[in-house]
Amino acid sequence: MYRVARRPLSKLVALLPAAEPPPTFEELEHNLSRAYLPVSLRQNASGSRIRALLQEPSGTRRFDVEVNATEFLPKYVELARLRGGDFDAALASQFFLSVSCKLSHDVLDSLHAQLRLLAALAPDAVAMLDLNAFHAKTGDWMRDAASASVPPAPTSFFSVHSVSHEGRQGRGTWLHTHGLHRMGCIELDIVGVRGREAPAIAELINNVARFFIDCGVPLPNTRFHAGNDLPLVWLPWEAALQHVDGSPGGAADRDADHGGERGILLAPAKDSSERLEAPRRYVPMIETDPIFYVSSAEIEHMQRLARERLPSFLALQSRFARNRKWDFHVKLGLPANSDGDGHGGAEHLWFDVYEATAKSVEATLLNQPSGITSLRQGHRGTFDLRLLTDWAIESPRGRYTPESVLQLERGLANDRVSARPLLH
Repeated sequence: MYRVARRPLSKLVALLPAAEPPPTFEELEHNLSRAYLPVSLRQNASGSRIRALLQEPSGTRRFDVEVNATEFLPKYVELARLRGGDFDAALASQFFLSVSCKLSHDVLDSLHAQLRLLAALAPDAVAMLDLNAFHAKTGDWMRDAASASVPPAPTSFFSVHSVSHEGRQGRGTWLHTHGLHRMGCIELDIVGVRGREAPAIAELINNVARFFIDCGVPLPNTRFHAGNDLPLVWLPWEAALQHVDGSPGGAADRDADHGGERGILLAPAKDSSERLEAPRRYVPMIETDPIFYVSSAEIEHMQRLARERLPSFLALQSRFARNRKWDFHVKLGLPANSDGDGHGGAEHLWFDVYEATAKSVEATLLNQPSGITSLRQGHRGTFDLRLLTDWAIESPRGRYTPESVLQLERGLANDRVSARPLLH
């Protein structure tokens, strides 16, 4: 396996409400006492440095805490993901609180601990900046993620940026990540694709990143599979640019944030496995019904969060089941056919839900199973929710998952408040 030379610190930042002065050390201790986190704060003699020690069953986690004016924050962090009042509140913020650490080998648990500490120290934050991933999330997202018993998905802690060529030749697109390096993974690029292909290629990058975080980074120019019929290799960006056109994404576009330990993903050419090219030929497969690698650890993580927030799914399904603008889907891990050794494992399939209780769902199979001969796409039946591994809600507001459903509930509650008639 490839070993990343030197991982940077992970730094998460909470933007404080504009009207609030910077919190004192005593106020930070008070916030921690309200959150019931087993954390102790220590301050050096000059008061310029605060160290937080979080006691967990796995051991003690150490963090550096900083309070400062927002004018000292980097200007490159994308606030564009924030909308409306969240964006305005983030721009108006005058002070921030940050939590920094070097992640342990259990990177997702480390990030979740960092997130929980940040939410406890700054419970009223209007936004959260992830300086490694170059993006912003709402304060509500931070609080929701911190309140869960399991970490958010890996994709919550890195971003995929898209850069398109603006010149006369202008069809090239360069996709690249930020945030993976702190997790012991190389940053990932794909160059030489078309703009319309970017969503599918971004999905491919997301799944390769999850594979690398879970299984480690293979050696350069070593074939690996991100899923069924998806062979790939990666090369250091300098070497990869000898195989594909890097416009954009070439040497001229590489500054300190886009160089270093960064690999470009390539696919063996269809006509010659010795020749490498951009993985554009996988786009149709990704856009239809791809089967990506998902580790048992990630399946367990999804399952735990799906079950933890199942009451929200059931309440919304009961309320909107007859509304044609809403769809409710569950993913179930059904026993697959046994192989020659008597081991079949489970195949995880999506179902469209008609009726749901805390124990079972009546639903129709949306996928064509590859390893369950007794089921076909379109089969309708009653299924045990003990098989639940994930769920999703498609609504007029967008798509919501166990990670984001609390945002949906808040939005619906606000709609109810604003729709109440005024009393005269």
